[in-house]
Amino acid sequence: MKNAWIDEARARTRQRKVFAPEDDGLSVGLDGAAAMEAHLEAASVEQAMARLPDDQRLAVALVLVEGLSYREAAAVLEVPEGTLTSRLVRGRNALLADLRGAA
Repeated sequence: MKNAWIDEARARTRQRKVFAPEDDGLSVGLDGAAAMEAHLEAASVEQAMARLPDDQRLAVALVLVEGLSYREAAAVLEVPEGTLTSRLVRGRNALLADLRGAA
């Protein structure tokens, strides 16, 4: 199950890197600056996530991104809930420090 989730996450990352053709009707209107800012913030978070160790990145992704409960995420990773909680706390703290440093 963990490997399936990792494969799916990698596929989503690849899909986000594909740009939509201009003729799809997507345009940057007056709100272009806000859209660009949101894109830059998302890119910063993605880069900060990539810098996390694998165990912390998986814990953060399963709980904070995918919305799994601690119990479900621990089962996916095949670790005790306490281990998951520890990884999650360390991952969150590292992300916050990284993003504050980038600001």
